[in-house]
Amino acid sequence: MQPLPVLTPAEHDLVLLGGGHSHLAVLRRWAMRHQPGVRLSLIARELHTPYSGMLPGLIAGHYDFDTAHVDLGPLAIAAGARLIHAEVCGLDADAKRLHFADRPPLRYDTLSINSGATPSISGVTGAVERLRLVKPISRFLPALEAVLGRVAASAEVLDLVVVGGGAGGVELILALACRLEQLGCRDRVRLQLVGGAERLLESHSPDVARKMAHELDRAGVAVALSAVVVEVEAAALRCASGMRIAADEVFWVTGAGAPAWTLSSGLAVDEAGFIRVGPSLQSLSHADVFAAGDVAALNHSPRPKSGVYAVRAGAVLAHNIGAWVRGAPLRRFKPQRRALYLISTGDQRAVVARPGLPALLGGWVWRWKDLIDRRFMTRYQRLAGMKQNLPRSVVAPSRGGQRLAVGMRCRGCGGKIAVRPLAGALGRLPAGGEEGRLRFEDAARLPVTGPLLEQTIDGMALPVSDPYLGGRLAALHALGDLHAMGAEPIGALALAGIPFAGDAQMEEDLALLMAGAERELAAADCPLLGGHSCENESLSLGLALTGRIPDDDPGRVLGKDRLQPGQVLVLTKPLGTGALLAGAASGRIASRDFEAALAVMLMSNGPALAHLRRHQATACTDVTGFGLLGHALEMAQTSTCTLELYPEFISALPGALDAVAADIVSSLQVANEEVLAATDLGPGIGPDAPLVRLLCDPQTCGGLLFSLPESEAAACVAALRAAGFPAANLVGRVLRAEPGARPLRLGPA
Repeated sequence: MQPLPVLTPAEHDLVLLGGGHSHLAVLRRWAMRHQPGVRLSLIARELHTPYSGMLPGLIAGHYDFDTAHVDLGPLAIAAGARLIHAEVCGLDADAKRLHFADRPPLRYDTLSINSGATPSISGVTGAVERLRLVKPISRFLPALEAVLGRVAASAEVLDLVVVGGGAGGVELILALACRLEQLGCRDRVRLQLVGGAERLLESHSPDVARKMAHELDRAGVAVALSAVVVEVEAAALRCASGMRIAADEVFWVTGAGAPAWTLSSGLAVDEAGFIRVGPSLQSLSHADVFAAGDVAALNHSPRPKSGVYAVRAGAVLAHNIGAWVRGAPLRRFKPQRRALYLISTGDQRAVVARPGLPALLGGWVWRWKDLIDRRFMTRYQRLAGMKQNLPRSVVAPSRGGQRLAVGMRCRGCGGKIAVRPLAGALGRLPAGGEEGRLRFEDAARLPVTGPLLEQTIDGMALPVSDPYLGGRLAALHALGDLHAMGAEPIGALALAGIPFAGDAQMEEDLALLMAGAERELAAADCPLLGGHSCENESLSLGLALTGRIPDDDPGRVLGKDRLQPGQVLVLTKPLGTGALLAGAASGRIASRDFEAALAVMLMSNGPALAHLRRHQATACTDVTGFGLLGHALEMAQTSTCTLELYPEFISALPGALDAVAADIVSSLQVANEEVLAATDLGPGIGPDAPLVRLLCDPQTCGGLLFSLPESEAAACVAALRAAGFPAANLVGRVLRAEPGARPLRLGPA
């Protein structure tokens, strides 16, 4: 007899803080060889981590965003890591807790820090908020685009100043000059480089400095040296010498500064706050903490802050973290004594900068640099998306074979039972509900005298790896059923499923899961009254909710069966969460598109209710697992009406249509598309069109679809958009049912 497979339970939490160059190597090592019993989590402030070597080329316009960034989402999938998109604001190294501004602390057993550094503005006074810090790059790039937009719109010549005379500042201002030339705006800008040292590129040879000074002159960049900026004024910089430099915009690329939280962390740090580590990259004060890259101070072999050392440290860090957990010997990190730098001139040329080598300049150096950079990025950009060759069923169709999809099954509301088996199962139950039948409603009336109470239950396997975020999504999804009925939540019971692991791991999972759920329940004034927990193969959360109809007025109940011919239909949120969740789970979509979807999923439907009531809505449902067409069909059938939908007015989440066109869809998609048999697609519209398929996409935390008088529609849509539902739109019309006609139709407005 073949025994059932047993997964090794997690008993050690390894947390990676930051998505820097060294941690990329750790994630790659983990993707190749996972260590049983260890649960890996990655905390990242940015989901797209930039490669510093390609930043000048990105600014100059030689690279696009994706070429110069590693998407941490697919990389975390490949490594089997939980991905937590959050910014750390504190660390208690003795208690082994990381702290955040907007979520509960996270415990660890072993911690590795590769979070980088930011330019230091220590000693600078005045209007420091005017400074455009080059790091974090995720904030710098939008600021850069804003400055370029200002230049393009300005009728006057602007003074753009880069502060920092090292390689970073020189490369940035030359890249800006190149970009401005491309945009046709170079004549609208005076560029100036300000350095505090006596010469440029003080850490490099005089020959390299002379070559780059010539390039700056060639690009029309003014240079001010021995100019230490001490104050930022409204339109100028004041230097310690008293000199004032005109500055409409200031980019700050000075020496690195450590994160503020290191000073109170309990870790051994140097005078600047950087974490002191030894040859094994372990903290000198806490052996369970590792650090690499700019945030670390190499006690045994000090080096300048540079990505070249972080890249070199990656392999040693990856080995030592695993060896530490296993109790095996650690390796010694030996940073290169003579690092190679290839400094870009902005125009697809570069200079060789390494002790012992001549300062060679040319296009061939750029091409060499480009080859090195692209090879580095390829190591981390092509890890995800590897397909598994899974065996398919051998059962012949004549013997009951159904050619069921194999492989990953979706979670969230994409993991619910499809319409056909669900309806079949419910049809076999004893008659119940109103009029002797089960009602296909979002919530059910409690048969009690007194207040009008609605009750619902919902649950899901979490569609994300972060328990706290998953708890929020599960609660919002369940609350949507009450909101669709027009009920105000008054109480909740929970059923939490936690994978078997060590006691500390299970406690942490349950605490974070319920903290996320409680956050959303509290925001809805819905107390969590109790619940139950059990072991489960994956993190899951179910909620039984009770809600009350305002004023106990039956006329204020919303339901699927209250459509009225002549009304119009409004949808509050864009579609596409099912496809994007499927794409994120398989590492096949960009994390920025997934983050846009999460932002929409985290919008509660509760604030929309007041506007529905004010504008005389009568029928409503939340669009969830059966997709827009599936839930519209329920409304049409229970109300005995025909619904006409206008696809061109239905919004899609960024990347959703591209995902569907690439057949990146939920595992529930095929079953949901059976609704097309009840839908008149209209002339020129095929069932394989991405937009038609998107109408069947299962939604998690989807929006509300509701009907209201046409005279109220414009005002209601405007109110919803002002209330934080920017995609709200009139998407259809309610018609009288015609004999023999299909209950749904698509067509132009």
